[in-house]
Amino acid sequence: MEPIRVGLLDFGLRHSKLNSLRVIEDLVEYANYADQLGFSRFWIAEHHVPQVRSAWSNPQALVPLLAGMTQRIKVGVAGILLSLHTPYHVASSFKLLANLFPGRIDLGVANGVVSETVAQYSIQQSNQTLRGIFDDKLTELVHYLHDEEELFQNGKGVIIPPYKGLVPAVWTLGVSYGSLNRALSLKTNFARSIFHNGSDMTYEKEKLQAFREEYYQRHKVQPQITLAVAGCCHQTSQKARRIANALNKKASVGRGDVFGSPAKFYDEVMTLRERYGIDEVIFMSAALQPKDRMVGLELISDTFKLNAN
Repeated sequence: MEPIRVGLLDFGLRHSKLNSLRVIEDLVEYANYADQLGFSRFWIAEHHVPQVRSAWSNPQALVPLLAGMTQRIKVGVAGILLSLHTPYHVASSFKLLANLFPGRIDLGVANGVVSETVAQYSIQQSNQTLRGIFDDKLTELVHYLHDEEELFQNGKGVIIPPYKGLVPAVWTLGVSYGSLNRALSLKTNFARSIFHNGSDMTYEKEKLQAFREEYYQRHKVQPQITLAVAGCCHQTSQKARRIANALNKKASVGRGDVFGSPAKFYDEVMTLRERYGIDEVIFMSAALQPKDRMVGLELISDTFKLNAN
């Protein structure tokens, strides 16, 4: 059995004493330490939340900053709310990043909605239309990234630089296995969250295995699959539970919690691995204090021997 990999997801949530720019400083420190400790990925999410201390809404500008400040860890967005964006521009930005940081850029896409005002400001359309246009935009995005010859030839005369260059790893995000067909048809990787509101908690390990087999038959490669969870690892389970509860009250999450002392945290993650049939988890720390977040990184890295993988 392969060693389990652990990546990180960050929403920019910190304690109230940090202003937005200080949150970004902490984010860079957090990503750099995760890189040193052997974590597999560092993903940042797009959220348009009307809070005066929000550090970002669209995370794209932070990706080259984080990639440039780290050495090994894969960096990306999870996910960009693609319905708010032009697929051509997203493809142009992330293809360039994929060549500046070869093998290290992830592009996760989510079918999310925002407030009516943000929808109008972004695409001059109603919020109700966002989910309906997602599939078409994702198909366009994959087309721009992979059909290079068709774009350049056939009279279109379009090049997304660098020509013949690398492309980012594209991830379809979901809170259930309802998006598996989308990932299969478009040849994307798949990330499932069990901590977002409305997440489907059922295991359906057999469905995921069938997806893997059909994906390989169709595309001759194995998909990358990961499971996103939230919670806290700390020196004691009591401390970890208090920290996880604080985030639940702040961000309205709580399902899919993984928390406890290093031993308890390890057991819960390995149980998820067996039940869901995955070899990688993406962990969102509930710790709002930078010190607690760093302690969690150290304990998880040591417990799972991430630097030995």
